[in-house]
Amino acid sequence: MSTILLANDNLGTRLLLRAQLESLSTDILEAADGQAALDLARARHPRVAVLDFEMPKMNGGEVCAQLKSDPATADIRVVILTACGEADVQGYAFAAGAEYFCTKPWNIADLRERIAALLES
Repeated sequence: MSTILLANDNLGTRLLLRAQLESLSTDILEAADGQAALDLARARHPRVAVLDFEMPKMNGGEVCAQLKSDPATADIRVVILTACGEADVQGYAFAAGAEYFCTKPWNIADLRERIAALLES
């Protein structure tokens, strides 16, 4: 069974994402800040990490860059979610190694489909 890490400081958002992704037959881990997300990713090695860009302690781009720079976690697929659609934020996310970048309002069906594809790749 594949594992997804959901990292978002907003509990409501994590619950919404969990509800949408549970049908993918995956184990779902949750973190409320960037450092906790990085620690969980290193310990549990999820197939996909869905990271909020703006989190306490470390933003999603920083978490992504650290995961991608470590050979032990470089293969974790990263999705960055944000309310900020500015080009420099998107560029930063992709430069850090994210496979997918999504701005609010999210199309949850499209997001679920993208995550499912990353789980299979």
